[in-house]
Parts: sequence; C-alpha cells; structure tokens
Amino acid sequence: MRYKVIGILVVAYVFLNLIMPKIARGLMIYIFNIACWLSIAFLTLMINMKEENANLFYWRLSKSLILNATMVGVLQIVILVFAGFFTSFGRSPYAFMPIAITINIAYFSSALLGLEFSRAYLIKSCPKRRAFMGIGLIALFYTFITIPLTRFTTPSTAADTAKFLGSDLLPTLAQSLLATYLALLGGPTASIAYLGTLQAFEWLSPILPNPSWTIKALITTLIPTVGFLTINQTVSPFKLMHLGIISRSEVIGRVRKTKKSSPLSWMAIAIIAIILVWGSTGILGFQPNIIASGSMRPTLDVGDIAITVQTRPEAIKIGDIIQYWRAGDKAPTIHRVINISYAGGTTYITTKGDANPTTDEPIMASASQRLGKVVLIIPKIGWISIYLKTAIANLWGFFANNPTATYTILGITLISSAYAIHAYRNQPLRRLKRRLKR
Repeated sequence: MRYKVIGILVVAYVFLNLIMPKIARGLMIYIFNIACWLSIAFLTLMINMKEENANLFYWRLSKSLILNATMVGVLQIVILVFAGFFTSFGRSPYAFMPIAITINIAYFSSALLGLEFSRAYLIKSCPKRRAFMGIGLIALFYTFITIPLTRFTTPSTAADTAKFLGSDLLPTLAQSLLATYLALLGGPTASIAYLGTLQAFEWLSPILPNPSWTIKALITTLIPTVGFLTINQTVSPFKLMHLGIISRSEVIGRVRKTKKSSPLSWMAIAIIAIILVWGSTGILGFQPNIIASGSMRPTLDVGDIAITVQTRPEAIKIGDIIQYWRAGDKAPTIHRVINISYAGGTTYITTKGDANPTTDEPIMASASQRLGKVVLIIPKIGWISIYLKTAIANLWGFFANNPTATYTILGITLISSAYAIHAYRNQPLRRLKRRLKR
C-alpha cells in the first residue's frame, strides 16, 4: 500500500508543477493546492485504515517530544532573527488582509497535513531492520517533492547551482531528515509541531529576517541537524530499540548513564557553538579579532579580543576604532579614526594607533565597501588562542624536524588502533568461549 501513497504524491507533484500553472490563475492556484493536499491527507488516512484497521495516530501523544520539536523550530527562528540584527530585515511578501491571512493559513496548513500524514504513514510502514535507510530515503523523497520543479531547472551556471544546493537542497534535506525522524518517534503531530512552527512564522510574520543566502543556508542546515542529535539523546533508549534505531547493547550503555542531559542545555550549547563558529568566520556580520600588538594601548592590549561589526564608511565617525585591510598586509589593522575627508564620492579615512607617535596613511573607502567597527572589547581572553597557536606551531616544528619520531609515533598509533578494532570485533567470540568453558 505504501507504493500507492508514493504514487499519489508523485502525481500531485506533477500536477501542481506542470499542469496547474497552465490551467489556473490567481486565487484558483490556492484553491487547487488546498484541495490537492487535503485530498492526499484524506487518502492517506483511508489507505492506512483499510490496510491495518487503525489510524495514523496510533502513537501515544508525547508532550515532551512535541515540545522539543517545537523548541527546535523556535530555535531556528531565533537564530535567523539574531542573524537579521547583524544583516537586515525585510517585509513579508504575503498580504495581511483578513481574507488573505485566512487563505494563507489554509494554504500552508493543507500542504503540511498532506505531507506529514503521508510521511508518517510511509515511515511507519518501513521494516524495523531498515529504520535508518527508511529515514534517509523518505527524507530524500520529500526533499524533492517539496522543492518546486522550476528551482531544479533554473540554475544555468556553476554559481547558480552552488547557490541552489546551499540555499534550497541541503536545508530542505536537513529539515526533512528531522521531520521524518520526528514522524517515526511521534507520528504526524511531532513533525507538524516542528515544520508548522517554521511555516507559521514565514507566512504570518509581517517582518522577516533577510540575511544573505549563505547565512540562511548555514542556519537552516545546522539547526535541524543539532535538533536531530538533541532529540535522539532525549528519547527513551527502549523506544529507540523498539523502533530499530539502536541495538540492545546500546540500550544497556545508555541506561548505565544515570545523568540525563536536559534538552535546554543541549540547545544552549548548540547556540553557543554556532555563534562561536560563525562569528570566527565573520559570516554573521561580526567577527572577533585577537590583538597581537600594543599599538592601541591602553585601550587595546596584546591578548584582548575586539569584536567588530561590518559598517559602511558613511557611518564611521571620528573617534571610532575601526578594522581595515591594506593591500599586501597579512593581518588587518585596528586603529582609531582621527580624520575623515571626502573627495569625488570617495571617503578618505585617516587612522592612528593610540600608542603610535605618527598617523597611518589615509585609506580610500568607497560607498559600497564595508569596514569593521569595534563595538566590544574582551580583555585577555585572546591569550588562550595565542598559547594554543604557539603550542601547535612548536609541535608541528618538532615533528617536521624529527621524521624518525614522527614515523615511530604514527606506527605505534596504527598498531594500537588495529589491535583495538580486532579486540572489539572478537568480543562476542571470547564471550562464547568463556561460556563454553563454564
């Protein structure tokens, strides 16, 4: 019966992407979509009841699972809004008249019901021995049927293809994997709790964060992945064993761990880790910089961390501490602005280190260029990174200058790893031998 559901979804995808655009216009597009997805939800329920004399809600309603799924959706929204503060916000493309809001709710809710009812049915019908394979294949299938056909055919260059993969395919796949896993654990209510939170924000919020596609791709790919791992840690190991996710031995290992991690702590760790990773690359619009010289003493000392935010030249004022790059420099300069002049639409900024006796050569900043403006100073924390880099450099130099020691350590590591793998694989055999001896 599951092939009938797959066939219905494929037919619906072809109809909505190839046939409907030719026969419907305006409001009729919404009506066709709503009718199509509600029909899929109804047919899925009928097929399931006919096959097993049951319904899709055989799962026990798990309030904690629904709460965790909703929290992942809220976390994703919060991170997007957080990114919006460092990039930009934009107005929603959807209308907000009462009738328009009603139609929009019916539009995304019907699609949500049709997709998640059918998803829950398909993952429920997968054999337990192939649970992981079922999650992967179903997630991949729903990734393709939720992306409009035009997005697959539009990319014409390598850059367009990379943008499509990063902004459409990978984020949709990550969200689909989490939704499929939630559907396996708690039925359609769990996956609807996650995806419904995202859909409601996108369709009903008048103001939406508008980061670049790279930032949005990172957020919408990493947060579902973190959510997947977090929820997997909070679910009962006996339930995971019953569903075929983990083995009996893994259940014993989890049960021995008496201390359970709170999902809130996992979420907090995820947020901090994501901010640290993204912040270090500057992709969120702000970037930490370790001060390596004393040219800005006493304001900035060696080992301090200066947090900079991207700022346009016209927003720079005298007295600001800015970060800029000069051609050929290996590291940026962080100095104070002492003079600003304008000529021919170009801004000339003169800086000087607080501890330096002379000024720097003026930098020419165009209107489209962004400079870094120091907004926060964290004293001395950068020494941790300095010490780590020094230790790594010294260790690398030792191995580079002592090849005999390098090969000896590498050989011992490989032999130890091989022995450990061999011992692990032969554990069942040794247990059997001990039992026979008894």
